[in-house]
Amino acid sequence: MMPRCPSFKVVAAAFALVRAAMPFFLFSAEPAFAQRGYYLTFMRMPTYGIEAWKSIVDDVHDDGGNLLILWIAGAFRSEKYPITWKYNADHENVKSEFLNVLIDYAHSKKIRIILGFTPFGYDGVNQYALENPDLRATGPDGKPVASFGIGCWGYNLCPSMPESQVFMREYLLEMLGRYSKADGLLVESSDYAICHCSNCGRQYFKQEFKFVKIISEECWTKNPEVQIYLYPHYFSGAKVPGFGVDAAKLPFDPRWGLFFTPHSALPDAELIKRAHRSIFWDDSPALRQPQDIKAAASRAREIGVTGYVPSLETFSFISTHGEENSPWTKNRRQIPLGMGWLAHGQSPYRELPLMLQRMAYREFSNNPDLTLDAYKTKVGKAILGQQSTANDIADLFDLQNIFAYKRTWCQPSPAVSHDRYKAMKAGNSLDADTERQIREFHLRLQAILKNTNNKNGTGYNKMASICRWVLTQWDKSAE
Repeated sequence: MMPRCPSFKVVAAAFALVRAAMPFFLFSAEPAFAQRGYYLTFMRMPTYGIEAWKSIVDDVHDDGGNLLILWIAGAFRSEKYPITWKYNADHENVKSEFLNVLIDYAHSKKIRIILGFTPFGYDGVNQYALENPDLRATGPDGKPVASFGIGCWGYNLCPSMPESQVFMREYLLEMLGRYSKADGLLVESSDYAICHCSNCGRQYFKQEFKFVKIISEECWTKNPEVQIYLYPHYFSGAKVPGFGVDAAKLPFDPRWGLFFTPHSALPDAELIKRAHRSIFWDDSPALRQPQDIKAAASRAREIGVTGYVPSLETFSFISTHGEENSPWTKNRRQIPLGMGWLAHGQSPYRELPLMLQRMAYREFSNNPDLTLDAYKTKVGKAILGQQSTANDIADLFDLQNIFAYKRTWCQPSPAVSHDRYKAMKAGNSLDADTERQIREFHLRLQAILKNTNNKNGTGYNKMASICRWVLTQWDKSAE
């Protein structure tokens, strides 16, 4: 039996004191961005029920957020298209719908809810081609596309086919009718594939825009205040990363907001000037370290967007495929950040590795000019107490660094997960430098554990428990 960290209730109570203090010493008067919050893939978090999600909304509020993007496609019980959720039948919102209650709760905290989906692809939508294979998109080789996904594996659709357009419109109208209290949509163009048939190809984004235009007008007719965020691919005319085609150059209605990413939807200065609302997204809170969050917030301010709403995704689905071409993940439940001490359905956002990321987002989305050292000192004192030393604070951030090391969307750090370490070793993908780094990290964990001896406080206790939990995995493997 693995040793467990202190009970969630004990840790949550202690960190409630930290959260209560945060507004008084972390925030300056004028935040750098009008839209602040997180992008969460709701559909890939099936284990979380309404109470866990309410706690997540509380966390967004505590972090200075006023907007939460919930990627909802595939995670609601569509009556017209049940194929879209059958893969996700164990999702708590599919089993017993609670999203409307959550939207009301978010509004009570002055947080807007934006519902996310990808037209003609990704979760939920990509299941439709399983029953309608003739609608599968065409790859650049002229053949029907292969299966693809993250958690939800299926096929992207060809938008030039009328049946695909009808499906997308009806599916979205059902979703919007079910969650009519939501504040808007994120129409997230695919970052992995488009259709290359003779009717799409270089005209792909014009074909996709047919649906986007229709659904936008229907939304605005029902509610002129609804916020709809689009990728720049319909307006910029620029080369779209990874696809070998140009974006469309269609008329831009300033009622649309814009959504930019560093990998698939590059910032466009002219469009940003024309939009009332624009958001920059990146993956640094989910995958990287506090200094990366600072850099992304600075980048968002530099390009002139009105909002910085990055990913803080933590998956909890059971993989039906070897995610990221890694067979060891198949038939395993995703464990947020590799934090295997979490109880089933427990929110991970108040655990130390994520608390540091949340606090970094809170700080740097408010003031990108804050120095990294000042951030670390403030956060270290908040978590460990005013008596903490510079060495104590270094221990705290080294622990977060170990959890971020070589982490991917679907695989925890090999320094944290012995299962991933074993899989890399068995697959001959564990190079000497990585193995040496893991050994050094474990020596560091031992040193942190020793440094916490005879030090009082929940922060120190939590650090010690996490160190013991990681090291015990390797001890058990040696038995």
